[in-house]
Amino acid sequence: MRNLWAVARETFIQSLRSRIITIFIILIACWIFYVGMTVEGDGTLKGKIQTFLAYSTSLTQLFLSLATIFLMATIITRDIRYKHIFTIITKPIARWQYVVGRWLGVIFLNAMLLFPTMGVIYLVAEHLRRQPTAYERKMTSAGQMSVNLPDPDRAAVENEIFSARAVFQPDPFNIKGTLQRRWKKLIEEKGLDNLIIQYIKKKLRKDRGETTPIDETKIEKQLRDPSVRERIIKEIKDDLRKQILGEIELIKPGLSLCLTFSGLKPHESGRKLEFRYKLHPFRAYRRTLVSIWQVKNPKTGHYEIIPRTDLPDTTSSFMISPQAVSDDGKTVICFINASTDKEKTIIQLKPQEAKLYQHIGSFEGNIFRAGLVILSRLIFLAAAGVLFGVFLSFPITCLACLMVFSLGMMSAFLFDATRIVPAASPGAFDYFSHYLVRGIFIFIPTFSGTSAVDALVDGVYIPWGNLLKEYAIIVTPSGPNNGLWSGLGFKIEAGTGFRAILSLIIGWLIFRRRELG
Repeated sequence: MRNLWAVARETFIQSLRSRIITIFIILIACWIFYVGMTVEGDGTLKGKIQTFLAYSTSLTQLFLSLATIFLMATIITRDIRYKHIFTIITKPIARWQYVVGRWLGVIFLNAMLLFPTMGVIYLVAEHLRRQPTAYERKMTSAGQMSVNLPDPDRAAVENEIFSARAVFQPDPFNIKGTLQRRWKKLIEEKGLDNLIIQYIKKKLRKDRGETTPIDETKIEKQLRDPSVRERIIKEIKDDLRKQILGEIELIKPGLSLCLTFSGLKPHESGRKLEFRYKLHPFRAYRRTLVSIWQVKNPKTGHYEIIPRTDLPDTTSSFMISPQAVSDDGKTVICFINASTDKEKTIIQLKPQEAKLYQHIGSFEGNIFRAGLVILSRLIFLAAAGVLFGVFLSFPITCLACLMVFSLGMMSAFLFDATRIVPAASPGAFDYFSHYLVRGIFIFIPTFSGTSAVDALVDGVYIPWGNLLKEYAIIVTPSGPNNGLWSGLGFKIEAGTGFRAILSLIIGWLIFRRRELG
């Protein structure tokens, strides 16, 4: 192991003296202080701090990623090109010690640069936090600071930014009884066979067009096939379930919809909870939507009434007292459609767009975990630099690593763009692109999976479990929509750290077989 640490130490010193690192250190320092001193955001103190955190963290991740790519590509390709590798290998040092030592040296440098930078970002954010809000400046100029009035901007800074909040979504609606009644009624009215035949005909018309004649023998064959019959019944029930849920989401004027949240912590910290939602009018509607929200503690009977006027199709939020959470971690939030007599409209409230944020940790711990998330990306990029650098030239190594980095950052967009939508009648190219993208991301990590930037900006807690997923392999039970994993009963998720080790092993195997002379 002495040889391994000797290579790592030499790589660290060599990298620290590199002009590439010097340039990127200057860029990071200048950008952080420039953004911290000049950022304005949306004019509020909350917007100013959020904009600073977004820009500074994103630029830190970008600059250190580029520095890692150029540095790793430079060190290995230069050793091979200028024959320095002969001096190192003849020490003697095993080739795996050389590969791992170079990789560890760059990782140590990244850690040494990243965490002090995150510390500077924290200090600048604390400096901005101490600045007065617009309301506080107004009160100071008027000499009324003794008046104890709530300041929404200051409350948002403390509760939504300098916090680490868990995100909760409503419990699923219990529609089992309604689904059974609807299914029984359908069977009584149409009969099971007729229901299946109608579904097959509808699907064939959708796939082939309205004018194409339907083959009755094919329908009869599918009707008598037990496996096809069972699948169609399941699909009909799924459509019926979606229909029932869609009806629940539509609230007529004067009616209400209650959402139950579970798993919350009882009011220990004293910080308020934030509730975010979107309201969608059932028809074109340009005016504000009038509603009344009732927040209830199901155990103590604590009750809050919050009148709201919100813009349609826009994310809105309001704060909830911690007393609304019961000792068993539950709260109930009810929406009442309070449309006036002249402006009556049906409003849709989608439960998946309703989120409850509760403080469970500190901003300091969250910014440290955000640094660990960014470090996992740098670890992989350093390993990718080793993988390509042992057999490619410097320009091609840089290009390959930049392509890997770009694909990782665009992973969410690529997955969404190549998603198979059965209703759209996908063709051969759609299936090819779908499986090609998913095949690529077996080896390349999805950098957009856990976003350290979004977590810091919204004050969302980064769990240690997410960090474990970033660095290791996680085996979890598979759901019904997990493709191949559904049949196996479990799902394997390989983290960024594991992919880095895999890339390093492949790079070592290539380097081991290479004839350096």
